[in-house]
Amino acid sequence: MLWINGQEVKVNHFPDNTQLIKIDTNKLSFYDDSTTIRWRYENDEECMTLWYLVNHIRAHKEFNVLINLSLMYIPNARMDRVKSNDEVFTLKYFADFINSLNFNCVYVLDPHSYVSEALINRIYKESLSFDYIWKWLEKRDGIDLNSVMFYFPDDGAYKRYKDTFTGTNILYGKKNRDWDTGKILGLTIHDKDGNEIPNYSLENKTILMIDDIISYGGTLAYSADKLHELGASHIYAYGTHTENSVLDAEKGTLIKRLDNGIVNRLFTTNSLYTGNHPKITVI
Repeated sequence: MLWINGQEVKVNHFPDNTQLIKIDTNKLSFYDDSTTIRWRYENDEECMTLWYLVNHIRAHKEFNVLINLSLMYIPNARMDRVKSNDEVFTLKYFADFINSLNFNCVYVLDPHSYVSEALINRIYKESLSFDYIWKWLEKRDGIDLNSVMFYFPDDGAYKRYKDTFTGTNILYGKKNRDWDTGKILGLTIHDKDGNEIPNYSLENKTILMIDDIISYGGTLAYSADKLHELGASHIYAYGTHTENSVLDAEKGTLIKRLDNGIVNRLFTTNSLYTGNHPKITVI
């Protein structure tokens, strides 16, 4: 879904499935000779829609308008490297497409890796705000915020967020994975200095698990089981980009921990998630 300066772009289709888009640029509000296109990714067809919109704006404005892109989620973010010649480096080619549109600035919420940041020109990372979560924990659930510890499912996630969360109340996981099947065989919890957390050391602690992309939630589900085993009294999860697949009753694993109470609540944004569940809150 796309918006131009807050105005939703309606896309219809001809019988051959090509796009029919009508945008009256005279009715759009332009500020200081600039405009912002906001994109909440839903499908790859929107790449063509974006291309059409940028060219339409530039063709119908008398001045050289500066166009900014607010890209809530970077499509293909997971494909940030290739291991063999038969793998298509989709993230790089997507970044090439974005760069070809010559945006003045590309605002991104929580890019998956430093590769994305390096490939997209004039990228600007929007700051994450957890104020809503803190208020929820304190006011609605009665949590002592001094008891909250931050957990990252792997060392890579910790490195991504280390500038946002500081202090000694940091934990991260180390997964034992079968690389042939991708199955997680086990997991250990470590403090910021790399020391493994002993049994019962998290009693009366509240844990906020933090990650960027959640599909079925397997990593956070395994993490929650281990944190619960170590004595955590409350476990919450946050994922910036949560796919609707998290609700899959058969494949979803995090959803089962929400339903059985091991995980109290999942917080996310609307960058991808459009579902409805009583224990999933969009912030």
